[in-house]
Amino acid sequence: MKRRTFTAALSGLALLASGTAAFAEDVVLRFSNWLPPTHPIVTDMIEPWAADVAEATEGRVTLQILPALGAPGAHFDLVRNGVADIAFAVHGYTPERFKLTEMVELPFTAENAQVNSIANWRTYQEYFMGADEHEGTHLLGLWVPGSYQLFTRSGVEEIGDLDGLRIRVPGAIVEQIATELGLVSISSPLTEAYDQISRGIIDGMFQTYGTVMDFNMTEHMPVVFTVPGGFAASSQFMVVDEDAWNRISAEDQAAIDALSGEAMVSRFAAVWQEHNATSSEALIEGGLTRHELEGEDLARMEELLAPIQSQWVEAASERGVDAEAAWGFYQEQLDAVAEELGVSRN
Repeated sequence: MKRRTFTAALSGLALLASGTAAFAEDVVLRFSNWLPPTHPIVTDMIEPWAADVAEATEGRVTLQILPALGAPGAHFDLVRNGVADIAFAVHGYTPERFKLTEMVELPFTAENAQVNSIANWRTYQEYFMGADEHEGTHLLGLWVPGSYQLFTRSGVEEIGDLDGLRIRVPGAIVEQIATELGLVSISSPLTEAYDQISRGIIDGMFQTYGTVMDFNMTEHMPVVFTVPGGFAASSQFMVVDEDAWNRISAEDQAAIDALSGEAMVSRFAAVWQEHNATSSEALIEGGLTRHELEGEDLARMEELLAPIQSQWVEAASERGVDAEAAWGFYQEQLDAVAEELGVSRN
Protein backbone atom coordinates (compact mmCIF):
# COMPACT_ATOMS: atom_id res chain seq x y z
CA MET A 1 0.00 0.00 0.00
CA LYS A 2 2.77 2.37 0.94
CA ARG A 3 4.63 1.46 -2.25
CA ARG A 4 1.60 2.26 -4.39
CA THR A 5 1.11 5.59 -2.58
CA PHE A 6 4.78 6.48 -3.08
CA THR A 7 4.59 5.55 -6.76
CA ALA A 8 1.43 7.60 -7.24
CA ALA A 9 3.07 10.58 -5.57
CA LEU A 10 6.07 10.31 -7.87
CA SER A 11 3.74 10.17 -10.89
CA GLY A 12 1.89 13.24 -9.68
CA LEU A 13 5.12 15.16 -9.22
CA ALA A 14 6.24 14.14 -12.71
CA LEU A 15 2.98 15.38 -14.22
CA LEU A 16 3.22 18.64 -12.28
CA ALA A 17 6.80 19.16 -13.45
CA SER A 18 5.79 18.37 -17.00
CA GLY A 19 2.89 20.83 -16.87
CA THR A 20 5.05 23.55 -15.33
CA ALA A 21 7.70 23.09 -18.00
CA ALA A 22 5.08 23.33 -20.71
CA PHE A 23 3.56 26.44 -19.11
CA ALA A 24 6.95 28.12 -18.84
CA GLU A 25 7.77 27.50 -22.49
CA ASP A 26 9.36 30.48 -24.21
CA VAL A 27 7.02 32.60 -26.33
CA VAL A 28 8.12 34.36 -29.51
CA LEU A 29 5.65 37.04 -30.61
CA ARG A 30 5.64 37.65 -34.36
CA PHE A 31 5.48 41.41 -34.91
CA SER A 32 4.23 42.47 -38.36
CA ASN A 33 5.98 45.73 -39.30
CA TRP A 34 4.54 47.78 -42.18
CA LEU A 35 6.87 50.76 -41.66
CA PRO A 36 10.40 51.24 -43.03
CA PRO A 37 12.82 49.46 -40.65
CA THR A 38 14.61 52.77 -40.00
CA HIS A 39 11.44 54.65 -39.00
CA PRO A 40 11.57 56.12 -35.44
CA ILE A 41 8.51 54.09 -34.45
CA VAL A 42 10.58 50.97 -35.11
CA THR A 43 14.03 52.07 -33.94
CA ASP A 44 13.10 54.34 -31.02
CA MET A 45 9.87 52.77 -29.75
CA ILE A 46 9.20 49.17 -30.73
CA GLU A 47 12.74 47.76 -30.68
CA PRO A 48 13.69 49.30 -27.29
CA TRP A 49 10.35 48.22 -25.82
CA ALA A 50 10.88 44.70 -27.16
CA ALA A 51 14.34 44.62 -25.56
CA ASP A 52 12.82 45.65 -22.23
CA VAL A 53 10.17 42.92 -22.53
CA ALA A 54 12.87 40.32 -23.12
CA GLU A 55 14.83 41.59 -20.12
CA ALA A 56 11.80 41.80 -17.82
CA THR A 57 10.77 38.23 -18.68
CA GLU A 58 14.35 36.92 -18.55
CA GLY A 59 14.17 35.98 -22.21
CA ARG A 60 10.96 33.96 -21.94
CA VAL A 61 9.03 36.42 -24.14
CA THR A 62 10.65 37.97 -27.20
CA LEU A 63 9.50 39.81 -30.31
CA GLN A 64 10.40 38.71 -33.82
CA ILE A 65 10.01 41.74 -36.09
CA LEU A 66 8.88 40.62 -39.54
CA PRO A 67 8.17 42.45 -42.80
CA ALA A 68 4.52 43.41 -43.18
CA LEU A 69 2.15 40.46 -43.33
CA GLY A 70 -0.56 42.64 -44.84
CA ALA A 71 -1.62 46.20 -45.69
CA PRO A 72 -1.35 48.90 -42.98
CA GLY A 73 -5.10 49.04 -42.48
CA ALA A 74 -5.36 45.27 -42.09
CA HIS A 75 -3.10 44.96 -39.06
CA PHE A 76 -5.75 44.86 -36.36
CA ASP A 77 -7.44 41.92 -38.11
CA LEU A 78 -4.07 40.27 -38.76
CA VAL A 79 -3.51 40.20 -35.00
CA ARG A 80 -7.07 39.33 -34.04
CA ASN A 81 -7.06 36.42 -36.49
CA GLY A 82 -3.65 35.16 -35.38
CA VAL A 83 -1.82 35.83 -38.65
CA ALA A 84 0.49 38.08 -36.60
CA ASP A 85 0.86 37.90 -32.84
CA ILE A 86 1.45 41.59 -32.24
CA ALA A 87 1.39 44.81 -34.26
CA PHE A 88 1.32 48.59 -34.23
CA ALA A 89 -1.51 50.20 -36.20
CA VAL A 90 -3.52 53.38 -36.78
CA HIS A 91 -7.16 53.53 -35.69
CA GLY A 92 -8.12 55.93 -38.47
CA TYR A 93 -7.36 53.34 -41.16
CA THR A 94 -10.51 51.44 -40.11
CA PRO A 95 -12.69 54.30 -38.80
CA GLU A 96 -16.08 52.62 -38.52
CA ARG A 97 -14.63 49.98 -36.20
CA PHE A 98 -12.96 52.42 -33.80
CA LYS A 99 -15.48 55.21 -33.32
CA LEU A 100 -14.49 55.99 -29.72
CA THR A 101 -10.81 56.61 -30.45
CA GLU A 102 -11.84 59.35 -32.89
CA MET A 103 -12.17 61.64 -29.87
CA VAL A 104 -8.44 62.37 -29.93
CA GLU A 105 -8.60 63.12 -33.66
CA LEU A 106 -10.89 66.13 -33.14
CA PRO A 107 -9.61 69.68 -33.82
CA PHE A 108 -7.92 72.04 -31.33
CA THR A 109 -6.95 69.50 -28.63
CA ALA A 110 -3.22 69.68 -27.78
CA GLU A 111 -0.01 69.94 -29.78
CA ASN A 112 2.15 68.28 -27.13
CA ALA A 113 2.16 64.57 -27.97
CA GLN A 114 2.86 63.40 -24.43
CA VAL A 115 0.16 65.57 -22.87
CA ASN A 116 -2.39 64.47 -25.45
CA SER A 117 -1.48 60.79 -25.27
CA ILE A 118 -1.63 60.45 -21.49
CA ALA A 119 -4.90 62.41 -21.27
CA ASN A 120 -6.36 60.24 -24.02
CA TRP A 121 -5.23 56.99 -22.37
CA ARG A 122 -6.73 57.95 -19.03
CA THR A 123 -9.99 58.92 -20.71
CA TYR A 124 -10.07 55.67 -22.67
CA GLN A 125 -9.57 53.64 -19.51
CA GLU A 126 -12.23 55.58 -17.60
CA TYR A 127 -14.96 55.71 -20.25
CA PHE A 128 -14.24 53.50 -23.26
CA MET A 129 -12.42 50.32 -22.20
CA GLY A 130 -15.65 48.54 -21.36
CA ALA A 131 -16.95 49.02 -24.91
CA ASP A 132 -14.26 46.52 -26.00
CA GLU A 133 -13.53 48.00 -29.43
CA HIS A 134 -10.32 45.92 -29.52
CA GLU A 135 -12.18 42.65 -28.93
CA GLY A 136 -10.13 39.53 -29.59
CA THR A 137 -6.87 41.23 -28.66
CA HIS A 138 -5.08 42.50 -25.57
CA LEU A 139 -4.63 46.27 -25.83
CA LEU A 140 -1.12 47.26 -24.77
CA GLY A 141 -1.50 51.00 -25.29
CA LEU A 142 -2.75 53.81 -27.50
CA TRP A 143 -1.09 57.16 -28.08
CA VAL A 144 -0.98 60.30 -30.23
CA PRO A 145 2.09 61.28 -32.31
CA GLY A 146 1.44 65.00 -31.95
CA SER A 147 -1.09 67.18 -33.72
CA TYR A 148 -1.67 67.49 -37.44
CA GLN A 149 -1.06 70.80 -39.12
CA LEU A 150 -1.87 71.45 -42.79
CA PHE A 151 1.15 71.07 -45.11
CA THR A 152 0.76 72.13 -48.74
CA ARG A 153 2.64 72.54 -51.98
CA SER A 154 4.27 75.86 -52.84
CA GLY A 155 2.12 78.74 -54.03
CA VAL A 156 -0.43 78.41 -51.22
CA GLU A 157 -0.07 81.64 -49.26
CA GLU A 158 -3.40 82.44 -47.59
CA ILE A 159 -6.66 80.89 -46.42
CA GLY A 160 -8.37 81.64 -49.71
CA ASP A 161 -5.81 79.52 -51.56
CA LEU A 162 -6.93 76.38 -49.69
CA ASP A 163 -10.26 76.13 -51.48
CA GLY A 164 -10.36 73.06 -53.71
CA LEU A 165 -6.90 71.73 -52.80
CA ARG A 166 -6.59 67.93 -53.02
CA ILE A 167 -5.62 66.71 -49.59
CA ARG A 168 -4.70 63.20 -48.41
CA VAL A 169 -6.82 62.10 -45.46
CA PRO A 170 -6.07 59.07 -43.24
CA GLY A 171 -9.52 58.64 -41.68
CA ALA A 172 -13.11 59.79 -41.24
CA ILE A 173 -12.53 62.71 -38.86
CA VAL A 174 -9.81 64.25 -41.02
CA GLU A 175 -12.06 63.78 -44.03
CA GLN A 176 -14.82 65.71 -42.24
CA ILE A 177 -12.36 68.48 -41.42
CA ALA A 178 -11.19 68.68 -45.02
CA THR A 179 -14.76 68.84 -46.28
CA GLU A 180 -15.71 71.65 -43.88
CA LEU A 181 -12.69 73.65 -45.07
CA GLY A 182 -13.58 73.25 -48.74
CA LEU A 183 -10.78 70.80 -49.52
CA VAL A 184 -11.01 67.75 -51.77
CA SER A 185 -10.30 64.55 -49.83
CA ILE A 186 -8.22 61.68 -51.16
CA SER A 187 -8.06 58.74 -48.75
CA SER A 188 -4.85 56.69 -48.51
CA PRO A 189 -2.46 55.08 -46.02
CA LEU A 190 0.73 56.86 -45.07
CA THR A 191 2.85 54.43 -47.10
CA GLU A 192 1.38 55.95 -50.30
CA ALA A 193 1.76 59.59 -49.25
CA TYR A 194 5.20 60.31 -50.73
CA ASP A 195 4.23 58.93 -54.12
CA GLN A 196 1.03 60.98 -54.13
CA ILE A 197 2.62 64.31 -53.19
CA SER A 198 5.71 63.86 -55.37
CA ARG A 199 3.61 63.06 -58.44
CA GLY A 200 1.14 65.88 -57.84
CA ILE A 201 -1.80 63.57 -57.17
CA ILE A 202 -2.41 65.56 -54.00
CA ASP A 203 -1.60 69.16 -53.05
CA GLY A 204 -0.91 68.49 -49.39
CA MET A 205 -1.98 66.71 -46.23
CA PHE A 206 -2.71 67.08 -42.55
CA GLN A 207 0.43 65.74 -40.90
CA THR A 208 2.95 66.04 -38.05
CA TYR A 209 6.32 67.74 -38.53
CA GLY A 210 8.11 64.49 -37.71
CA THR A 211 6.33 62.45 -40.37
CA VAL A 212 6.99 65.07 -43.06
CA MET A 213 10.68 64.70 -42.23
CA ASP A 214 10.63 60.89 -41.90
CA PHE A 215 9.10 60.38 -45.34
CA ASN A 216 11.23 63.03 -47.07
CA MET A 217 8.24 65.09 -48.18
CA THR A 218 9.74 68.48 -47.30
CA GLU A 219 10.52 69.69 -50.81
CA HIS A 220 7.02 68.85 -52.01
CA MET A 221 5.24 70.57 -49.10
CA PRO A 222 7.19 73.75 -48.22
CA VAL A 223 4.17 75.54 -46.69
CA VAL A 224 2.31 74.82 -43.44
CA PHE A 225 -0.80 76.36 -41.88
CA THR A 226 -1.02 75.93 -38.10
CA VAL A 227 -3.72 76.34 -35.43
CA PRO A 228 -3.40 75.98 -31.63
CA GLY A 229 -3.90 72.35 -30.67
CA GLY A 230 -3.71 71.25 -34.30
CA PHE A 231 -6.34 70.60 -36.96
CA ALA A 232 -6.52 66.92 -35.98
CA ALA A 233 -4.38 64.03 -34.73
CA SER A 234 -3.75 60.35 -35.31
CA SER A 235 -4.70 57.69 -32.78
CA GLN A 236 -2.16 54.85 -32.82
CA PHE A 237 -2.10 51.62 -30.87
CA MET A 238 -0.44 48.29 -30.20
CA VAL A 239 -2.30 45.03 -29.63
CA VAL A 240 -1.35 41.40 -29.08
CA ASP A 241 -3.47 38.44 -30.16
CA GLU A 242 -5.55 37.10 -27.27
CA ASP A 243 -4.46 33.49 -27.87
CA ALA A 244 -0.79 34.55 -28.03
CA TRP A 245 -1.24 36.56 -24.84
CA ASN A 246 -2.71 33.53 -23.08
CA ARG A 247 0.39 31.49 -23.96
CA ILE A 248 2.39 33.81 -21.71
CA SER A 249 2.63 32.98 -18.00
CA ALA A 250 0.81 35.20 -15.50
CA GLU A 251 4.16 36.34 -14.12
CA ASP A 252 5.41 37.43 -17.53
CA GLN A 253 2.05 39.00 -18.44
CA ALA A 254 2.40 41.17 -15.34
CA ALA A 255 5.94 42.12 -16.36
CA ILE A 256 4.74 43.13 -19.84
CA ASP A 257 1.76 45.03 -18.46
CA ALA A 258 4.16 47.04 -16.29
CA LEU A 259 5.88 48.15 -19.50
CA SER A 260 2.56 48.83 -21.24
CA GLY A 261 -0.47 50.99 -20.51
CA GLU A 262 0.38 54.52 -19.38
CA ALA A 263 4.09 53.64 -19.18
CA MET A 264 4.13 52.75 -22.89
CA VAL A 265 1.86 55.66 -23.81
CA SER A 266 4.05 58.21 -22.05
CA ARG A 267 7.26 56.64 -23.34
CA PHE A 268 6.23 56.45 -27.00
CA ALA A 269 4.63 59.90 -26.95
CA ALA A 270 7.79 61.43 -25.44
CA VAL A 271 9.74 60.09 -28.42
CA TRP A 272 7.19 61.63 -30.77
CA GLN A 273 7.24 64.96 -28.95
CA GLU A 274 11.01 65.27 -29.16
CA HIS A 275 11.02 64.12 -32.77
CA ASN A 276 8.35 66.67 -33.77
CA ALA A 277 10.18 69.48 -31.99
CA THR A 278 13.50 68.78 -33.70
CA SER A 279 11.77 68.20 -37.05
CA SER A 280 9.91 71.50 -36.77
CA GLU A 281 13.16 73.35 -36.15
CA ALA A 282 14.88 71.58 -39.04
CA LEU A 283 12.01 72.26 -41.44
CA ILE A 284 11.89 75.96 -40.58
CA GLU A 285 15.66 76.26 -40.92
CA GLY A 286 15.32 74.52 -44.27
CA GLY A 287 12.91 77.14 -45.56
CA LEU A 288 9.45 75.95 -44.51
CA THR A 289 6.95 78.81 -44.70
CA ARG A 290 4.67 78.77 -41.66
CA HIS A 291 1.34 80.58 -41.46
CA GLU A 292 0.10 80.66 -37.86
CA LEU A 293 -3.63 81.31 -38.06
CA GLU A 294 -4.97 83.81 -35.55
CA GLY A 295 -7.59 86.50 -35.17
CA GLU A 296 -10.40 86.37 -37.72
CA ASP A 297 -8.81 83.51 -39.67
CA LEU A 298 -8.61 81.32 -36.57
CA ALA A 299 -12.12 82.27 -35.46
CA ARG A 300 -13.40 81.30 -38.90
CA MET A 301 -11.65 77.92 -38.66
CA GLU A 302 -13.12 77.28 -35.21
CA GLU A 303 -16.59 78.18 -36.48
CA LEU A 304 -16.31 75.87 -39.49
CA LEU A 305 -15.03 72.91 -37.47
CA ALA A 306 -17.21 73.29 -34.35
CA PRO A 307 -19.94 70.85 -35.53
CA ILE A 308 -17.48 67.96 -35.82
CA GLN A 309 -17.12 67.59 -32.04
CA SER A 310 -20.89 67.40 -31.46
CA GLN A 311 -21.25 64.93 -34.33
CA TRP A 312 -18.64 62.70 -32.73
CA VAL A 313 -20.41 62.86 -29.34
CA GLU A 314 -23.63 61.73 -30.98
CA ALA A 315 -21.99 58.88 -32.89
CA ALA A 316 -19.89 57.71 -29.93
CA SER A 317 -22.90 57.70 -27.62
CA GLU A 318 -24.45 55.05 -29.83
CA ARG A 319 -21.66 52.71 -28.63
CA GLY A 320 -23.17 52.80 -25.16
CA VAL A 321 -20.74 55.26 -23.54
CA ASP A 322 -21.19 58.69 -21.98
CA ALA A 323 -19.34 60.52 -24.73
CA GLU A 324 -20.20 64.00 -23.45
CA ALA A 325 -18.73 63.20 -20.02
CA ALA A 326 -15.71 61.57 -21.67
CA TRP A 327 -15.04 64.71 -23.72
CA GLY A 328 -15.22 66.87 -20.60
CA PHE A 329 -12.92 64.51 -18.67
CA TYR A 330 -10.45 64.50 -21.57
CA GLN A 331 -10.29 68.30 -21.60
CA GLU A 332 -9.68 68.32 -17.84
CA GLN A 333 -6.93 65.73 -18.22
CA LEU A 334 -5.20 67.73 -20.95
CA ASP A 335 -4.72 70.57 -18.47
CA ALA A 336 -3.93 68.23 -15.56
CA VAL A 337 -1.27 66.26 -17.47
CA ALA A 338 0.33 69.44 -18.80
CA GLU A 339 0.62 70.66 -15.19
CA GLU A 340 2.02 67.30 -14.04
CA LEU A 341 4.69 67.40 -16.74
CA GLY A 342 5.37 71.11 -16.34
CA VAL A 343 4.73 71.86 -20.00
CA SER A 344 2.20 73.65 -22.17
CA ARG A 345 -0.42 71.56 -23.95
CA ASN A 346 0.29 73.58 -27.14
